[in-house]
Amino acid sequence: MGLTISRLRVPRGFVIPRGFVVRAIIIIIVLLVITQTYITNLKPVPIRPTARYIGTNYDELALFSPHHDINSYCNKLSTPRNKRGLIISDKSKSDGPLKIFYWKQSGGYAWVDWDWESQTMCPIPMELQEFFDTFRTKVIKKPDLEWTTGYAPCYFWKTFDGQVEDRYGSCNSKNSGYLDYTFSTNYTDFPNADIIYMDHPLTLGTDQAPYYNSQLLPPKLSHQKWVLRFGDDSLAGYPYIALPAFLHRFDLTMGSPPSMMDIPDPTYPITLDKAVELANTKPSFDFNKKTDHLISVVTSECWPWNKRNGLIDHLVKNAGAHSYGNCNKNKEVPKELNKGDLPRPYVKQKLMTKYPFGLAAEHSNCVGYVTEKIYDVLASGAIPVYFGASDIADFVPEGSYIDVKNFKDHDELVAHMKTVDRAPYYKWKEIVKKDPSKFCKSCFPAPAESAWCAIVDNVQYV
Repeated sequence: MGLTISRLRVPRGFVIPRGFVVRAIIIIIVLLVITQTYITNLKPVPIRPTARYIGTNYDELALFSPHHDINSYCNKLSTPRNKRGLIISDKSKSDGPLKIFYWKQSGGYAWVDWDWESQTMCPIPMELQEFFDTFRTKVIKKPDLEWTTGYAPCYFWKTFDGQVEDRYGSCNSKNSGYLDYTFSTNYTDFPNADIIYMDHPLTLGTDQAPYYNSQLLPPKLSHQKWVLRFGDDSLAGYPYIALPAFLHRFDLTMGSPPSMMDIPDPTYPITLDKAVELANTKPSFDFNKKTDHLISVVTSECWPWNKRNGLIDHLVKNAGAHSYGNCNKNKEVPKELNKGDLPRPYVKQKLMTKYPFGLAAEHSNCVGYVTEKIYDVLASGAIPVYFGASDIADFVPEGSYIDVKNFKDHDELVAHMKTVDRAPYYKWKEIVKKDPSKFCKSCFPAPAESAWCAIVDNVQYV
């Protein structure tokens, strides 16, 4: 039986024409289908799904960020390219002192009262306008803070010790004999500088390629040479420093990791006198004495880039470790050492003398990043248990420490600490007493009076 609609009567005499209902139902169905199709097509569409890619990008960093596996990344570093030095061609030695401009970078900008500093402004050249605009919006993140075009807070003109005036000096260079120089933080005079020196470049990092913001670097003027110094911090926190694309911006690099720099200089340099002092330090704990507390831990920073916290936890539970720092703390510093006027290294070393072993654990396992920690343990007379740089052997005497990475797990490490004959770990002392240069391969400072002399030593007039 078919459906027959002849005429449909509704209240008040309204009459719906023949076939109207059928047509209305069909229209509604069509509208529903169109709406569903539109909603479905609102899903994100891949960008250029049919693009043709000509050639292959073999740059590993094009595939993943250096933050992907930081400990692997900072142990696969590029070696220095052929060192070019600092070739000065637009002036001669007789034209006056070299002008070295200190491009100040800092990780402490968050603590600056920028509203206060912005009340005293100094003139800047137009070459630096883009930098200061970017700095205001990206670093201190105050786009509404008004800096008049052509001016920036005079805060930048101050060095880290507050001095504004230029400093003068003279160094003996291998190519040109004695050379005079001025060291300046006068941003107004930036275009006239011969050399731009940057250290602590800690505000540049980004999460996307190329992983640093080039707008926070100065413009490179045609006559200027760039020098980078890095080494007081770990590459784990600033991985872009090791990118070839970043390093190739500089005419000379200095610092650490030593294997990556034109002028190697360790994070924590040890002098020959210091090497002798450490060699003369007596063992802190009697070899025949037994103890349930094998090792001391003095660590204040508890957010490492490696698995240091897990190691400390295991030592506390299985080696009777006494932890005096902020991480897994289970022991208070004695009152006689808990005084504000006592230097931290002194307190740390005094605490470690009561134990056969001392933990020297860096906050990253990056190559070349060797800080004071292992030297503090050696200065206490204890045996360092080291966790950190894979090339630690280049920075301390052979046989003077226990390297955590040489054990399959922490249980094997603790078993070794409980049973090992500790006397052989002190044999290096007699060798170093006779020849302090035997202390290490890479821990001695660069042969220069200062950073400025290291720069001047590489200047060549042509």
